[in-house]
Amino acid sequence: MTAISDHLGGHALKGSRFGAAIRRLGTAFLLMFALSAAPAAAQQDGYRIYISVDMEGLAGAVTPNQIIDDGNEYNEFRQIMLGELLAAISGAREAGATEFVISDSHGSLQNIPLEGLPEDVLIIRGEPRPLSMVEGIDNGEYDGAMFIGYHASASNMEGVRAHTFSSARLSEVKLNGVPASEGYINAAVAGQFDVPVILITGDDATIKELEAVGAEGVAVKRAIGFHAAETLTPAAARKQIQAAARRAVGKIDSYRPFKVDTPAIMDVTFHYYRPAEVLSWLPQVERSGARSVRFEGETPADALKLLEFALSYSIDLTP
Repeated sequence: MTAISDHLGGHALKGSRFGAAIRRLGTAFLLMFALSAAPAAAQQDGYRIYISVDMEGLAGAVTPNQIIDDGNEYNEFRQIMLGELLAAISGAREAGATEFVISDSHGSLQNIPLEGLPEDVLIIRGEPRPLSMVEGIDNGEYDGAMFIGYHASASNMEGVRAHTFSSARLSEVKLNGVPASEGYINAAVAGQFDVPVILITGDDATIKELEAVGAEGVAVKRAIGFHAAETLTPAAARKQIQAAARRAVGKIDSYRPFKVDTPAIMDVTFHYYRPAEVLSWLPQVERSGARSVRFEGETPADALKLLEFALSYSIDLTP
């Protein structure tokens, strides 16, 4: 009995030593795997942010002198545009954002000085493009979107340079019966792809008009009239934008995508008679007034694409 017990005990002892060795080897392997995977995980962690940048809502911008390419202050305001964008990027980085895609969203869509951008961002520029100011928001999973330098809608009686997509051609745009700014429509398109808008900057009329979107707002100027404002200096605006971007990304999980009912019905009123007449020849477009048309898309993006077609198409397009 004693001999048998000793024999079994010897095997148990050897087994326990073998098991311990296996456990130590397994622990070492897991530690090596974790250390090797850490850099890759660090690269994948962090938030991916989409930033659309316009000009009318920049600090100090009040007339075409600042925002059209032959304006006497245009080049200065390209730098101010860059500065507000960099402030948003800096604040977002401080709160954990690591990837940025930027949409140049004013005029010819070629305004942001490229040499001033960080080398790790991507930028979308040039026209025409199907989703206009939010082109590319459908091509990647974004944790949030920021609208910098935005302005109020053509329906708004208070905003500086208030218009919707084209001050030269459009009197009003409505989405599902709501007088809509570019920010409202762009937020709806972002929401379609489950991207919440987390920061909007512009004048006070813009921030108030877009309260339903649910984003952090920074009013860089107080609208006095169509071509007048009480404005922060560019340096003060950058400081506020950076802080707001940091706050927004810091609580990014609290934001929700802005959703609208579908199909998305768009009513467009032109300044002139003939655009409505000619567009009504398309089977999906209804002429709803002398200068107005109505059409619908299955989604906000579909409706925006048809609007962009209306504003961009010309038989003289080349090449």
